[in-house]
Amino acid sequence: MVKNKSTAIAFEMQKKNFYSIIPLVATIDEDKDLDELDVLLLDNIEAKELKLLLKKYTRIIVAFSFRTAQLENIYQKMKIIHSSLKHKDLERITFITGGSHPSGDPFTTLKIGFDFVFIGEAEFSLPFFLKQYMMNDDIYSTPGIAFFDESYLDFTSTSKPSEINLDDYPSISRKRGLYSPLEISRGCAFGCTFCQVPTLFQHKVRHRSPEIIIDTAKWMVQQNLTDIRFITPNSFGYMSSKPREVNKESILYLLKSLKTIPGIRNVFFGTFPGEVRPETVSQELVQEIKKYASNNRISIGLQSGSNEVLRKIRRGHTVEEGVKAIDILIKTGFNPVVDIIIGMPGSTEQDELKTIDLIENLTKKGATIRAHVFMPLPGTALEQTKYIPVSQKVRKRLGSLSSSGKIEGNWSEQERYAKEACETIEKITKLPPLRKVNNL
Repeated sequence: MVKNKSTAIAFEMQKKNFYSIIPLVATIDEDKDLDELDVLLLDNIEAKELKLLLKKYTRIIVAFSFRTAQLENIYQKMKIIHSSLKHKDLERITFITGGSHPSGDPFTTLKIGFDFVFIGEAEFSLPFFLKQYMMNDDIYSTPGIAFFDESYLDFTSTSKPSEINLDDYPSISRKRGLYSPLEISRGCAFGCTFCQVPTLFQHKVRHRSPEIIIDTAKWMVQQNLTDIRFITPNSFGYMSSKPREVNKESILYLLKSLKTIPGIRNVFFGTFPGEVRPETVSQELVQEIKKYASNNRISIGLQSGSNEVLRKIRRGHTVEEGVKAIDILIKTGFNPVVDIIIGMPGSTEQDELKTIDLIENLTKKGATIRAHVFMPLPGTALEQTKYIPVSQKVRKRLGSLSSSGKIEGNWSEQERYAKEACETIEKITKLPPLRKVNNL
C-alpha cells in the first residue's frame, strides 16, 4: 500500500462537471493502493483555499474538468492562482485537468497553467498517475497524458491506454454517497463532424451490463434515491453490437428489472443526458418502452432540416428519417424534445430557413425544440472553423419562435458562449504559457 499521509487531491466539483468527476472519485475510492491519499471535493478552488490546504498538506494535486464553454473562466482562475501564490507554494502543487476541452486541445490547456492533461477517459490513467506521484516514481510514464517539453513550445503525449471495460469500474461512489445518472454506454460508432464523443471515448461502443446497473440501482434505493436516469450517446442503442440496430430484449430486460426493484419510483429512459437517434426508433420498440419508462419526454437528435447539411456533417440519417421517428414518438404518446443546431459551417441561409420551417412544422405537431448555437469544439472535424452569427433573416424568425415559447434554451447566452470560446482560444494561442515562475 502507498504510504503518504501528507498528500491530497482536490477536485473542483461543480454542476457542469459533476457527471465526469464522480466516476473518477469512485475509482480512487475503490483502489486500496490509494487509501492514504486524501480526496477533497471543493465547490470552488481559488488561491485562498489552496493557501489553507498548503498548511495541512506537503503536496497537493489540483484537478479540474471542463468544457470549451468554460475555458475563459478556467483561464482567468488559473491566472489569479498563479499570480497570487508564491513560487515555493506553486512548486508544491500539481495542476491536472481532463474533460472534453482539454482532451481535444491539450496544447491550449497546458498553456493556461496546467502541468498535465488527461486525454479521454481517465479511470485507468488517473489512479496510475496518483500511485506514481505518491511513490515519487515516474509520473511521465502515465498512459494517456500530455505535458510540455522543456522548451514550453511544444508538448508530448503518451499513448492512450486500452478502452476500459465499464463493468470493471464504478459509476457512483458508495463510500461518499455520490451518484449521477448511470452511464450505461460509452463511445459512438457514428462520426458527426461537430461531436467530441469519438475524441473522448473513441468509435467503439461499450456497454455496462444490466446486472451491474441493477445492482447499482438497488444500492441507490437503500440511500432513498428512487429515480433512475441514464447517460448514453444513444439510449435505444443499449447493448447493440451494430450502430443502426436495436437490442430490444436487453433494453426491455433492463427496464423491467429496474421497475420491479422495491422502492424504485421512476425510471427515466431516453431523456437527457441519454437521447436517442432517429434510425433506432420504431413503433414496436417505443410501445414496449412506454410500459416501463416514467418519462413523457424523449430527447432525439435531428440537428438540421436540410439533408445537404446532414450529409456534410456525416450525421448518418436523413431529415425524413428524423421526422418519421418524431411522428412515431408523438403517436405513441411521448413528447419528442428535438435537438437542432443553428449556424452549422457550410450551411447556407436557405439551409437554415429549411430548418426553421421544420421547427415550425414539428412544433405544430406537438414536438418541443431545443435549439443550440454551433460551437467549433476541439478534437472534432470542425475545430478549425469559426463561429459565424446567423443572418438577420434567420435570427428574426428564431427570435419569434423563442418569444412564443416554441424553442427551449437561452439563445443569446449560447451565442455569447460560442463567441467567447473562439476569442479565448485565439487569445491563448498568441500568449506565452502560464508558468510557475519565481514571483517573490
